[in-house]
Amino acid sequence: MPGRRSRVHCELGPVLINRTAVYKICQAMPGELSRRGFRVHCSALLARVGTGNAEPQAAWDKHLFRLSRRWLGWAIRRPRLFNHTRALTSLAPRCLHRRGTSVYLDPLYTLFYGAPDRGVVLVYDITTVSMDGWHHPYVSWLYGRAFDQLARSRCHVIATCQNTADQLRANWGIVPQRLTVLPLGLFSVPPTSPPRREVAQDPFFLFVGSLEPRKNIAGLVKAYAVSGLYAARGIRLRLIGSLPTEGDPVLTLARGTPGVDVRGFIEDAELAAAYESCLAFVYPSFCEGFGLPLLEAMHRGCVCLSTNLGASPEIAGTAALYVDPYSLEEIAHGLCAIADLSNDERERFSLRARQRSQPFTWQRFYDGLAEVIRNEAA
Repeated sequence: MPGRRSRVHCELGPVLINRTAVYKICQAMPGELSRRGFRVHCSALLARVGTGNAEPQAAWDKHLFRLSRRWLGWAIRRPRLFNHTRALTSLAPRCLHRRGTSVYLDPLYTLFYGAPDRGVVLVYDITTVSMDGWHHPYVSWLYGRAFDQLARSRCHVIATCQNTADQLRANWGIVPQRLTVLPLGLFSVPPTSPPRREVAQDPFFLFVGSLEPRKNIAGLVKAYAVSGLYAARGIRLRLIGSLPTEGDPVLTLARGTPGVDVRGFIEDAELAAAYESCLAFVYPSFCEGFGLPLLEAMHRGCVCLSTNLGASPEIAGTAALYVDPYSLEEIAHGLCAIADLSNDERERFSLRARQRSQPFTWQRFYDGLAEVIRNEAA
């Protein structure tokens, strides 16, 4: 079939600076596309990177990898100068990686290729533009140019949720024929027979994710304090994920609130145990482009309290309770509500969450991506 002879260029620029879920996607995508019959070539801007680990192998490519990282940093520090010169500077990556259908793992990196008119671009959310107060202004400015350019091109856009696709259509006029919604999958392999969850004797609410403004950590901590659940019932709040710098107001607030445990990064086995034994998973972020921690919690059978904005309702459906992230009172009420659930109610939510998580698989995602690439190649 034609797709089996197609060459694909994966631009894995996010590996230059990103170590979150997108990094894992960059690592996995080349192998997944190869297994679907494509000839895959990978780069991180100027450098060639391996198809198995998204890292440079040869000494020259390691040098180009470091140079690409500096180029990206310079673009963020001097965005307008970068924008004026990118017609010239984009010649290098275009010449080095000009063959095949290009797949960009983030719209930002299309800027380093000038103004590509064709290809496939993954978009996880638009908060870098729609909620620019949460990001460095230069980063938001660059993403604004990237989305404007994407709208003028004929590139096909992969959105990881319908909410993002709707915003791309409403704000940039990207027509439905150029949009495909492909939800992400679970990084862990679902067990054949899920074990029964055992809530810890010392009950705790669990949050997993980076402690950044978009995640509404300050609102969660304040609402937890208002709920009085620690003083009345000893229910703690455990925060797991990357931490901001020392002295950050959110970090100071969390560490100074009785009952809150700030854990930072932990090993996968400890994280799995936290999912399995928590009283509930709480995720009242302001906006989610997808929300992999919520999906992971559902897969583990957690009772989930989530934001009613962004992609979260698409993922959880009726398997979660929802709150308005802008209302401390509503979040506090939601915490009390999940703390008061009976064992039978917990079991129903747990079963519903596991069932809801099953269709979100990487096989489904990559099968859909392969189909889009074949259509573009044709």
